[in-house]
Amino acid sequence: MIARFGQTLRRILQRRKHSRWMKLEAVLGIRIYNFSLFEKALRHPSVERNQTYGPLQSYERLEFLGDAILGAVVAEYLYERFPEEMEGFLTDMRSKLVSGDACAKTAHDLGLGEFVEFNPYVEPQGGYVNDSVLADCLESIIGAIHLDSGITNSRNFIHQHILERVDLQELVTKDDNYKSRLQEFVQSRGWSQPEYLVTDTSGPPHDRIFTIHVYVSGDRLGKGQATSKKKAEQQAAHQALKFLSLGH
Repeated sequence: MIARFGQTLRRILQRRKHSRWMKLEAVLGIRIYNFSLFEKALRHPSVERNQTYGPLQSYERLEFLGDAILGAVVAEYLYERFPEEMEGFLTDMRSKLVSGDACAKTAHDLGLGEFVEFNPYVEPQGGYVNDSVLADCLESIIGAIHLDSGITNSRNFIHQHILERVDLQELVTKDDNYKSRLQEFVQSRGWSQPEYLVTDTSGPPHDRIFTIHVYVSGDRLGKGQATSKKKAEQQAAHQALKFLSLGH
């Protein structure tokens, strides 16, 4: 009876697992051959604390690979799409298309959050997965697709889910580098350079929240709060520009 119960349980678990991969295939629009790659691509580093998995079993290495592939495919696309533009323009456009915000948005649109595996002790409250983790998972998924079925399929995925869904003309005119704009503003007036200070760090190690204030000539003009220092600095600069009547 115990043996029969064990067989039944294994069948249930296999069915659930198969259902998960079928759903992921539908979400990504691909065929998955090596399920273990995609398990790793959606496994948060916090899971490595579980000795069952051990080191190097999270998405971090695949994220590294996917980031390189994403950058190369986007660069190739922009090179062909804008034959008259110089390197500076192409670099700026690539940065916008592969930014953490852009990757997180694509991951949100795909619903990747429901597939991410966390250590039970640090699982996000309410099931919410932050943008930084989602952006990392999108890049790791691209790396997994590349290893699982080749560069053609990873390129097709990037085109379908990122490049074909963006308004390039709107992106061309979008200036969201608030730090650069703030620096140009203060330079034009002979003021001291903006100074960004981390005033608070909260949250668990895998999900830090940074609070940053920006000061110009000793005056605190803006505040930013985000899961990365870079993003928090941009928010602080944006708020400072609003204070100076230059923001939108």
